[in-house]
Amino acid sequence: MTASFIHLHVHSAYSLAEGAIQIKTLVKKCHALGMPAVAVTDTNNLFGAMEFALEASKEGIQPIIGAQVMLGEEEYQLVLLVQSEEGYKNLSALISNAYMNSEGTAKPTLSLEHLQKHKEGLICLTGALKGPIGQLLLSHRAEEAETFLLKLKAIYGDRLYIELQRHG
Repeated sequence: MTASFIHLHVHSAYSLAEGAIQIKTLVKKCHALGMPAVAVTDTNNLFGAMEFALEASKEGIQPIIGAQVMLGEEEYQLVLLVQSEEGYKNLSALISNAYMNSEGTAKPTLSLEHLQKHKEGLICLTGALKGPIGQLLLSHRAEEAETFLLKLKAIYGDRLYIELQRHG
């Protein structure tokens, strides 16, 4: 089974109001397309992680567990992918921190300090156009984008990937 493309940023129905695909449907579609792996990166939650891991494994697809998280007051998006058991624990801790530190109706967000504290076992994607690098570049703030990228690089090292978004 070979595929020229593996989705690393998929929202399922567990991403409230952002995704509609049910886990079983996603896994069956990936199997039908011959994809060896897929990542589910629901926003600020891991609600579907167990169901996803079990369903994907049944179909012979490598489940990649992750989450899209919000960073800072600007609510920049980052995607964090689990690469080990320690990474799963760290991602769980980050999501818990985001909710615990948000005030009532505020969206759960993280700081760079949170990311630094819980970085092991995680891969970071920069969040494409809605990520910090994309948003700063769109605002013509290239120097700030470079500074932010270097901060993320200092945290994740060779586990940081620039996520591009393709148009039309």
